[in-house]
Amino acid sequence: MNNLERQEEGCTRDHNANINDEGMAASSAATDGVAAVALRSVIQKVHQAAERSGRGPDRIRIVAVSKTKPVPLLREVYDAGHRCFGENYVQELVEKAPQLPEDIEWHFIGNLQSNKVKALLTGVPNLAMVETVDDKKIADRLDRVVASMERKPLKVFIQVNTSGEECKSASFRYCIAVAIDFCFKLFSSNLVQNLNEFFLVSATFAAKSGVEPSGCVELAQHVSQSCPNLEFSGLMTIGMLDYTSTPENFKTLAHCRSEVCQAIGMPEEQCELSMGMSGDFELAIEMGSTNVRIGSTIFGAREYPNKN
Repeated sequence: MNNLERQEEGCTRDHNANINDEGMAASSAATDGVAAVALRSVIQKVHQAAERSGRGPDRIRIVAVSKTKPVPLLREVYDAGHRCFGENYVQELVEKAPQLPEDIEWHFIGNLQSNKVKALLTGVPNLAMVETVDDKKIADRLDRVVASMERKPLKVFIQVNTSGEECKSASFRYCIAVAIDFCFKLFSSNLVQNLNEFFLVSATFAAKSGVEPSGCVELAQHVSQSCPNLEFSGLMTIGMLDYTSTPENFKTLAHCRSEVCQAIGMPEEQCELSMGMSGDFELAIEMGSTNVRIGSTIFGAREYPNKN
C-alpha cells in the first residue's frame, strides 16, 4: 500500500461518493451553497483529468485551501463530503482547527518557521501533512517536536524550487513592489503594524521557493534516514513565485522524484507529487500530480482585511 492509500480515509473516498451518486448530487444541488457546488465541479474536472492521464480518480487527492476563509464556509465544504483542507498560516490554522470536526485532515502548505512548529503540532492534533519542508533545520525541528508528543510519524513533502533563475527575478520584482507599497503605508497611523507586515511578507516570500533541485536528494535522504518521526511522502512545488506553473515546472518535479527514489530505494509510485493549483490543476494531474491544492476555485477569491 502506498503513501496516498495510507492517508486517513475520507479525502478521496467521500469525493467518489459525491460524484458517483448522481441522484444524491442532483437532490442536494438546490440546497448546497456556492462553495459546495464549486467543489463538485472541481471533483468532476479532477476525475476527467485523471482519466486522461490513465489513472483512477482515487489516485488524486484534493486539498481545499481555505486560507482567509471563515469557518462556516469550510463547514459547508465539509458537509458536502470533503475532508482534506490546507492552510498557509500557523495562527490561522490553530484558530480554525478546534472549531471544526476532528476527522478533517489538515495539510500545512505555507512557509513554516522553526519557532512556530510546536504551536502548529500541539494546536492541530489532526495535522496530517506538512508539505513545505525545504531544509534540514525545519525537518529536524519537526522531528524533535513530533517525538516529544509521542504521536505517530508526521507525513511530509519536500518543497522544491522548480523555477530557477526566473524565481529569483520574480522575487526581486515582488520585493520592490512591497517596498514601494510600504513607503506609502509608512505615513499611515499604524506604523508598527505596517512594519511587521512588511518584514513578515518579505521574509515569507523570499523563503518559500523551496530547496533547489540539486539539493533535493540530499534533503530527502536526511528526512528518510535521520528523522525517524517523519515519514517522507513526496515532493511539492508551487511553480513560479506568482503561483502560476509551466509544464517545465512539473517535469522538473517529476525528474526530482526519479532521482530521489533511486537514491533512497523508494518505488516511484509511492512518492507523491504535490503540484497544481486552481489555475493549472488539470494539467498538473495529466503530468502526474497526486495532490492538487485548490483554493479560489472552491472558496472564491481571497479577501484580506484592510489594515490601513
